[in-house]
Amino acid sequence: MASTLAPEFHLDRYLFTMLAGFFGLVIGAHYIDIAGSSDKYLPYFPRMNRAAIRAVGVLAVLAGVGVGVYMSLIYSIWFLVFVVLGGFFALFYPIEKPKWLHSYTGFGVAWGFMPVLASYYIQALRIDLVGFGLAVFLGITVVEMHHMAVLTNEKEYALETNRNARLLLKIHRAAAYAIGLILLISRLV
Repeated sequence: MASTLAPEFHLDRYLFTMLAGFFGLVIGAHYIDIAGSSDKYLPYFPRMNRAAIRAVGVLAVLAGVGVGVYMSLIYSIWFLVFVVLGGFFALFYPIEKPKWLHSYTGFGVAWGFMPVLASYYIQALRIDLVGFGLAVFLGITVVEMHHMAVLTNEKEYALETNRNARLLLKIHRAAAYAIGLILLISRLV
C-alpha cells in the first residue's frame, strides 16, 4: 500500500521490497518464532527440529537483509537504516528480546510503522507527511489486527468474543487486500 501511495512508483523497487519482506518477515521471523515456541505448535509438529527451523529462519532473515542491502546500494544508501532496523526486528521480536520490542508498541513499530515507511521511502526516496501519516496509521492498524488475533484464542476467551474477533479479522483482511490490490492496479495501468 505504501509503495503505491508514494509520489513515484517503480515496479522493480516494489518487487525487491516484496522479496525482502517475504524472506525477512514472512519466512524468517515466523520460523524463528516457531522454533522458540515450546507449546504453541506442539500438537501439530510433535517432533519438530527446533534448531533446524531456527537456522532456516535466521538464514531467511539474512537473505531479506541481503536484498535490502542490494536495494540500498542501487537506489539509496539511506535505505540501509531501514534494512538494519528491519533485520533487528525480524531477528529479535520473535525471541522477545529486548522486552520492550515484544509489546503492542513494539509490534506496531516493527510490523506496521517501519515497513510502511521503508516501502514509501524506497519509492519516493524521501519521507514526507503522507508517508509518515500512512506509517502511523498502519502501525496502529496492525496492533488492532494483532489484538483481534489474540482474542481468537479459544482457551482464554468466550465463544462469542472469539467469533466476533474472527469476523473482524476476516473483514480487516478483505479490506486490506482490496485496498492494496486496487492501489497496485492503479499504478500499473
